[in-house]
Amino acid sequence: MIVKEPTPVRVALVEDHAPTRAALEKLLAEFPALVTLAGSFASAEALRPALGRLEFEVALIDLHLPGTSGHALIGELTTAAPAVRSLALTAFDNEGDVLEAVRAGAFGYLLKDEPKARLIAAICEAAAGAHPVSSRVAGFLFAHTRRAPPPVSLSDREEELAGCLSEGLSYSECAGRMGISLGTVQDYVKRLYRKLDVNSKKEVRTWVAMHFAREPGKLS
Repeated sequence: MIVKEPTPVRVALVEDHAPTRAALEKLLAEFPALVTLAGSFASAEALRPALGRLEFEVALIDLHLPGTSGHALIGELTTAAPAVRSLALTAFDNEGDVLEAVRAGAFGYLLKDEPKARLIAAICEAAAGAHPVSSRVAGFLFAHTRRAPPPVSLSDREEELAGCLSEGLSYSECAGRMGISLGTVQDYVKRLYRKLDVNSKKEVRTWVAMHFAREPGKLS
């Protein structure tokens, strides 16, 4: 039996600091079997014209960009390209930045001084549907969760649907993944939105990220 080699994860990089951008480009080039650079940009404004033609699964986004901030860009991608996993990449680990990035729709939050292997692994994890978070940042999320209202009780099907929606799947794709009809998915969506007190897939993704989903299609 022929074993097919995994396809490298296509990455879009948005980083305004030229030396840092060059260092990250070099790092990605060191792991061609795992990742490939789809495009490298100095700002959100530079990325936007390329979105129609560029294909990528993961976006590495510096939060403190000139012009449109990284937080705002993550929000844009969450709406315009919901299948893309946006990873916040920054030198700062303050709680405000972390929570704002997650609320914008970030799939993960990484610091620029992460070990090389960890950064590459995080990109692959995000592409597979997990939510990689720097160990130094995880404490903020745990603390925020402890201060948050009591956890919502979801059925197994509702949890599965929340995971599917957080991956950016359409209702039809959710139905196929879950083995149920489109009408049943729509009924589940209404119940899920009421329970989570949300109104969009973006808000579902934020809820999933805040509750540390680790596997696509299933919350941990």
